[in-house]
Amino acid sequence: MDPAAVRLPGIPPLRSAIVAGRDRTDRILLGAVVGIAVVGGVALRFLPMTPLWLDEAQSAAIAAEGPAGLVEALRHDGHPPLYYLLLMGWSSILGDGGAALRALSGVLGVVAMGLTWLVARCHLDGRGTAAVVAVMASSPFAIRYGTEVRMYSLLLVLLLAGHLVLVAAWRRSEFRRLGGVAAVTAALLFTHYWSLFLVVVVAVLLTGVALRGSVPVRRSARRMLGAVALGAAPFAAWLPVLAGQMAHTGTPWASAPRPTVVVALTLEAFGGGKGSEALLVAVATSVLVAWGIGSRSDAEAARLGWTDLPWLRAAALVGGATMVVGAGLSLAVDSAFQGRYAVYCFVPVVLAAAVGVGRLPGRAGPWALAVLVLLSGVSVARELTRDRTQVGVIAEAVVATAMVGDHVVFCPDQLAPAGHRLLGGRFPTAAYPVLDDGEKVDWYDYEVRNRAADPSEVADRIVAWSDGADHLWLVWIDGFSTLDGQCGILRTELGKRLGGGSTLVGADGDEYYNPANLVRFPGPGR
Repeated sequence: MDPAAVRLPGIPPLRSAIVAGRDRTDRILLGAVVGIAVVGGVALRFLPMTPLWLDEAQSAAIAAEGPAGLVEALRHDGHPPLYYLLLMGWSSILGDGGAALRALSGVLGVVAMGLTWLVARCHLDGRGTAAVVAVMASSPFAIRYGTEVRMYSLLLVLLLAGHLVLVAAWRRSEFRRLGGVAAVTAALLFTHYWSLFLVVVVAVLLTGVALRGSVPVRRSARRMLGAVALGAAPFAAWLPVLAGQMAHTGTPWASAPRPTVVVALTLEAFGGGKGSEALLVAVATSVLVAWGIGSRSDAEAARLGWTDLPWLRAAALVGGATMVVGAGLSLAVDSAFQGRYAVYCFVPVVLAAAVGVGRLPGRAGPWALAVLVLLSGVSVARELTRDRTQVGVIAEAVVATAMVGDHVVFCPDQLAPAGHRLLGGRFPTAAYPVLDDGEKVDWYDYEVRNRAADPSEVADRIVAWSDGADHLWLVWIDGFSTLDGQCGILRTELGKRLGGGSTLVGADGDEYYNPANLVRFPGPGR
């Protein structure tokens, strides 16, 4: 008996059609909305020309270490290696400029749009597939991480690929398809540690099916479970590095949030960031997701009730359980959560939102999709026109007025990677508290090192280090976790030693994600 013919909760059946308007006007509107979403979505994934901010500059610096230095660099950072290996290969061909590095995520974002179409085709008719693609193409969340030098666009590609290979392997558990399950499992684990939670959730669900299903279903589930285990096996070689990272890096930049904060950060991320535009996108998406998951279709119209689409129930269960497990463990071990981690439930959100669009009555569906795409575009436009770090403005001010031989200090070191990329080739740079060049942040025992730092002692070292310079430039801001106002104290201590200090740029926390001040001091030799 073919397991594909057995209907189990959470197992994808054959196609399920979305209820949609059938007249020509609705078709034209839907086609126009999808076309605008796809063309605009592709363009926006390659648009940002602003300087790389902290996390992006950190990624670039790690990739610059090359294969020989990668493992040691990651021991001091806290991530698995796959994305950085991919970034190394990419930069070796296209260079390490900001636009070139970001283009990798842009290409992956376009690939994700194509995979979204394939995933939707597994379950929906043509109109439903078009709606799914439009939601993904225009999503502020997907566009944001399609424009950053980080691994989240790669994760989105792997999660979509994982959906496809699991569906294919369930329908026919032949060797080639099971190999795909194993390959995607390995790639996910070597891309982000939250993939561990996803793999555990999938393994538990497959184990349950293997124990309770019919004979052919149990056989198929066991084979898929074996493929997941095979894909996870290579990760054992990385466990010593992971253990060291857990003991010495962690997430010192923030503490674990409450469950309500996890939800708020997730909605903020899906909406595209802070601000009223992002809030409207989050609300609209939430309403559509709730209707997509909380409605059933009959011959006449949709009605309230847990969705009758088994594949959507399965996707929502896996994504939701992964978030619960990950957020729960983060809270238990006091590890930080960021909205971008919600990528693990993002694919089910996109699918459910599109189903919600299709189940709206009459012509409301195409118009609701048009409104969502419009709101998403406004949110994206607002976010992408803002620099993510004020260090770019500060670098322009330094270059415009600094003299050859001037020295630049960043406090804290989390400002330094972005600044080093812009200024490191022109001026000597140093990062508080250890006064290395600041090319990347060393997260190893970060909190211990910061708590032990003495701003007065570091000020003495800075004065000695910059001896002979005409000016000393300090890029600083307080408010970073574990530093307790040390950068403000450093600014005062340098003022005592060098006299005064002129503020040329004031921190603008409303306009920039990473704001900073710029102060110019007379050099120690003057």
